[in-house]
Amino acid sequence: MLAMPWLATGIFVYQSFISESKMWEIYTIPKAFMVYSITSIITLFMSGFLVDKFTGRKLILYMNLPLLLAMYTLFQFNHQMSAYIFLGLIGVSNGLANILGSSTWAEIYGVKYIGSIKALTTAFMVFSTAFGTAVFGLLIDNNFSIENIAFIGGAYIVISLALLVIFRKTIEPVKLAN
Repeated sequence: MLAMPWLATGIFVYQSFISESKMWEIYTIPKAFMVYSITSIITLFMSGFLVDKFTGRKLILYMNLPLLLAMYTLFQFNHQMSAYIFLGLIGVSNGLANILGSSTWAEIYGVKYIGSIKALTTAFMVFSTAFGTAVFGLLIDNNFSIENIAFIGGAYIVISLALLVIFRKTIEPVKLAN
């Protein structure tokens, strides 16, 4: 759940560093934000349908796959068109994250304490956005390339997905008495 906020915020804040590193025109990333917006909105609508059909617990495994592909795109490609693919994939993960977060917590813990759960998870996500900005800044200050940063982000996603696969069976819905 925290990969999307920290990576996306770092990317948004340091977009000029990314453009300079990739030797893209100065307005490439701002123009590519339209693709981000469109894919976010489309995925938001599709996510609701998918959660109703398959459940958030089953779909949560797929939430960060587009983000992983975005990190791969940022790592591997330098062409300006890759900015559109890169931000489009981040938009897909954003759309999934917005719907799957709430629905998954409700499925696992029920709705009795959903306010407290949402407050806690939102606090973690806000921290994650600050963390992302700080980590990106530290890495840039220590001469990491954008490719190195994308690799680190991709590794984080792979590790978190592996942990989710390993522990997924232990996360069964809690039967709470009213």
